[in-house]
Amino acid sequence: MVAQTLDETQRVLSPGRVARLIARVRRAGLDHALAAGEDPLASPQLAVRAATLTAAGTRTMIAGQIDDLLQAAEHPRGNWVVRPQRGSVLANAQALGDAATLLRETPLLRARGIAMLSELLHDGAGPVYLGDATRLARRLDAASAAMRLA
Repeated sequence: MVAQTLDETQRVLSPGRVARLIARVRRAGLDHALAAGEDPLASPQLAVRAATLTAAGTRTMIAGQIDDLLQAAEHPRGNWVVRPQRGSVLANAQALGDAATLLRETPLLRARGIAMLSELLHDGAGPVYLGDATRLARRLDAASAAMRLA
């Protein structure tokens, strides 16, 4: 029994190339599962994705995407760009900026909150692109709270 538990723990904490490849291909689905509260240790793929999300490089990239979103809302460009819901984004500019700062400056963050932010930024049918300011504010508050360890 103990050996089986140790084998299972090692399988989750030391995922192989296949698990890393699956995590990369199924990124959106794994982000959705993590954002919904799935335990990152439930599968090797979730563990890989959680580790990727919490890595400094990924957090810096998502913070940059938030900066780009704010820039697009403040200074809309050509017709070919998918535009954010300008009023909603600008009404939540402070919360978005705070989330970007949290991603850049806090060394330890929970994968769930980062996954929630990633989903928010990439969901073309979500409140960033089609919602109202209140709905976006609620989602940002939830993501920021879920990122914090304490």
